[in-house]
Amino acid sequence: PTVEIDDDTADPKNKMSGFIEDHTNEVCDKAFVAMRTYTASTIAIQSMHSSKPGSMEVTTAPEPRDILWENVYVSKGAKRTRAIIGDVVILFMITFYIIPVALVSLLVSESALISSSPRLAQLDQASAFFSSAIAMVQPICIVCIQQLLPPLFMQITKAEGLISFSEVQMKAFSRYFLFQVVNVFLVTAVAGSIFDTIAIIIENPETAFEMLGNSLPRMSSFFITFVTMKTFLG
Repeated sequence: PTVEIDDDTADPKNKMSGFIEDHTNEVCDKAFVAMRTYTASTIAIQSMHSSKPGSMEVTTAPEPRDILWENVYVSKGAKRTRAIIGDVVILFMITFYIIPVALVSLLVSESALISSSPRLAQLDQASAFFSSAIAMVQPICIVCIQQLLPPLFMQITKAEGLISFSEVQMKAFSRYFLFQVVNVFLVTAVAGSIFDTIAIIIENPETAFEMLGNSLPRMSSFFITFVTMKTFLG
C-alpha cells in the first residue's frame, strides 16, 4: 500500500519514513489515501468498497502527528487478540487493586486513626487544622496508589495496536474511569462504612443494612477531600 501525506504536515523528526523503511517488504492491511477535496473524502467514507460487509473499513485518518506508525503494521486479527489480552490484564489489575485500596480505607481513615491513637483524638478535638490534616491522610494515600495506573494503562493500551495516540488516550481514560468507580467510590465507601460499624454489626447482624445506610453519608468528607487532592495532584 502507498502512504501519502503532505510535506508540510510531516513529522519534523521524520519518524514516519523510518517506520516505513523498516517494513518495506511487509504486507500491510492499511493504507492512507489523500483526497483533493472534502467532497471526494466524504463520498469515499460513505461508499461500499467490498461485497463482504466489514472486510474493508474506511474512516477519516488521524492527523499525521497523532499516528502511532509502529502500530500501522499490526494486523486486524492481532489487534483483536491484543485487545482481549489487554482487557484481561486491566481486569486483573482493577481486581488486584481492591486489596490495597480496601486496606488503606480501613487502616488510615479518619475514624481509624483517631480510634487508634488517643493523642490524635485529642488533636482532632483541639484544633480544626489538625482535624483537617488527619482527614487528608486517607485521600493522599489513595491518590499515591493511583499514580502508578495511568502510565500502565497507556502502555497496555498502546500495545494493543491502536493506530492513533488519541484513541490510546480515550481507551486508557475509560479504563481508568472504571477503576475509579470500582476501587475509589465503591470499595472506599463500603470499606469505610463497614469499619465504622463493624463492632455493632458483629453483635447485631440484623441491623447491618440499617447501620451501613446511616454511616455512608459520613464518607462525604472523604470524597470532598479526595476530589480536592486530585485537582491539585492530578
